[in-house]
Amino acid sequence: MKFSIHSLFLSFALFSAVVVSAQEKSVQIEDFIAEHQGFEGNEAGEITPINIKAINKRIKFFIEARYSNIVESTRNIIWDSYKTFLSPSHLYHYHSFIAQVKVKELDRLKYVEVRYNPYLKRVTGDFVWIPEDEEFYLIDEKEKKKDKGPDLLELNIANQEQKSVISDFVSEHQGFLDIMESKGLKTSEIVPLNVLEINKTIRTFVESTYSNVEFVRNIIWDSYSTFISPFDKFHYHNFIAQVKVKDVNRLKYLEVFYNPKSEKATSDFVWIESDEEFFRVKEAKE
Repeated sequence: MKFSIHSLFLSFALFSAVVVSAQEKSVQIEDFIAEHQGFEGNEAGEITPINIKAINKRIKFFIEARYSNIVESTRNIIWDSYKTFLSPSHLYHYHSFIAQVKVKELDRLKYVEVRYNPYLKRVTGDFVWIPEDEEFYLIDEKEKKKDKGPDLLELNIANQEQKSVISDFVSEHQGFLDIMESKGLKTSEIVPLNVLEINKTIRTFVESTYSNVEFVRNIIWDSYSTFISPFDKFHYHNFIAQVKVKDVNRLKYLEVFYNPKSEKATSDFVWIESDEEFFRVKEAKE
């Protein structure tokens, strides 16, 4: 299965519209910093977001209203992860929670995932109950969009031995604010603070990895994402490299990832000679 830059942009536009669920544009980078700094830890090293009790009440109310004909009661609510996304056109963040619920006429407890938007203080969920399987599943359209994304484990970003820490995410977001202030930029014009150094790393990576690339014409910063869970912490930038391919007249594009923790660039795009394009190729699920 192949995904080009153009199809990725379209998929992302649709996915982000669902994720933010009409999240207002007034959410700011400062909100991301505050949310990261608001995590509370204990002696065992476990972390939870600030105001967890209030959030759990909202989640319980949402589940028992959304699935009123299915769920008898909500037994436990478990914080799962926190994600942020920042680009010149989109800013959003959300927590994921797993709720353990008692379904009517079933003895075994079931699990359903919901999202909590800390800016809007709103709970949403895309999982539906499938009676014949007696399980909650993510609806097909959302699952397909997830499948089009990169494999962050294969890209040496997720689940690495040397993990990022929360202060890394705070510093990276603060860097956006610093460059905005120093250069008088709008949010729609933002770039990472150390974008010139990152561009050099990406240029070297592309020219040494893709033998058919004559030179890199432009490197465009696309977005920055963070992820925190009880088991992992990582962050990465997306860049689009505009390149000149040998014996091809039109300039081509490929997606490159930059890991601030390792300070390395990587990509899962490959050149497909028959299409004369770079694509992300993923094995189709049986």
